[in-house]
Parts: sequence; C-alpha cells; structure tokens
Amino acid sequence: MTQNCTDWHPEDIRAAIRKRFGSMAALGRHFGVSKTAVPNTINQPGYSVKMERRLAEILGRPAHEIWPSRYHHDGSPISFRAERHVAARQKVDLRKNGTEA
Repeated sequence: MTQNCTDWHPEDIRAAIRKRFGSMAALGRHFGVSKTAVPNTINQPGYSVKMERRLAEILGRPAHEIWPSRYHHDGSPISFRAERHVAARQKVDLRKNGTEA
C-alpha cells in the first residue's frame, strides 16, 4: 500500500522517539511489548491500532494526525485486514459422463 504524502515520515517518528527514549527497543520495553512491535507499527499500516495510539500519545498528537492514511475522517481506524470469504462448497458430481466405476 502506498503511503499518503500527508502522513508523517517514518524517520521523523523514529527521531522523535529516539530523542525521548533512546531506541525503539527501549520504548518497546517501556510499553511491555516485543522490540519489533514499535518499528512494525511505524512501517506497517494496520499492524496495531492500539500501538499507533500509544505512539501518538508519546508524540503528543492524535494518531489520525500522524497517519491520516490509516484513519477515517471521524478518527476511526481503517481496517487493513483482508476480506475473508468462505468458498461455498458445491456439490460435485464426479460421474458427469454417467459411467459406472
């Protein structure tokens, strides 16, 4: 998915975090999550809405201002999950030509 030009640049987000916490891993420890959760949230839309909001709180802005491409105009998150449609099982007639086994 292409990033909207109005989103904050990922390096700007990382720089703001580094100024306050020193590293992404340190912020992950502060939040009690894995060391890859913070970078994954910054780089992957839809990775964790909860983590996006926590990062936005740390940065002093609402999440929809930092990542407008990830949120609707009312501030609710856009779902990035793939739509899953269960294929309906169709009755398969294996003896279409009418011959017996």
